[in-house]
Amino acid sequence: MAERPDPVPPPDVQERMRTGCLVVLAACLLGIVLALLIDRAWGAEPPIVAVDGDTIYLGEEKIRIVGLDAPETYQARCDSERQRGHAATAYLRRLLASGTITIRRQGRDRYRRTLARVYIGGRDVAGLMIRAGHAVRYDCPRGRCPRRINWCGGAKPASR
Repeated sequence: MAERPDPVPPPDVQERMRTGCLVVLAACLLGIVLALLIDRAWGAEPPIVAVDGDTIYLGEEKIRIVGLDAPETYQARCDSERQRGHAATAYLRRLLASGTITIRRQGRDRYRRTLARVYIGGRDVAGLMIRAGHAVRYDCPRGRCPRRINWCGGAKPASR
């Protein structure tokens, strides 16, 4: 009968195996730390997402675009408003994907959203949305906001 080799390696081989495992583990941890540092150093921005025609998310920050009012999608008062709201959201998403985005924050509203002017390639998003017929001009001088348009009442956006 043939003699089987001892399944436990000698102590010097065990020591080299332990050292090798520690080196591999340290290299993996170092790689993870470096990847996180590089990500931060290069200023990786969170994605910008349009949630409706006048509101975007920048990571966790909810931003209400100043200067326009777009039809609602989630709290629409009628099907016509909801359809217009989806069209406005789709148009805003195309705008956001078309160039460099600049956000100029102006404070917060009563819902704790950031109020901001948003620009795509230097062009004001509010003006682009209004000219395309997906929104109406909406300004609140000294914090006094006019009544919002009734998107269900057959009214059409004023300026194109």
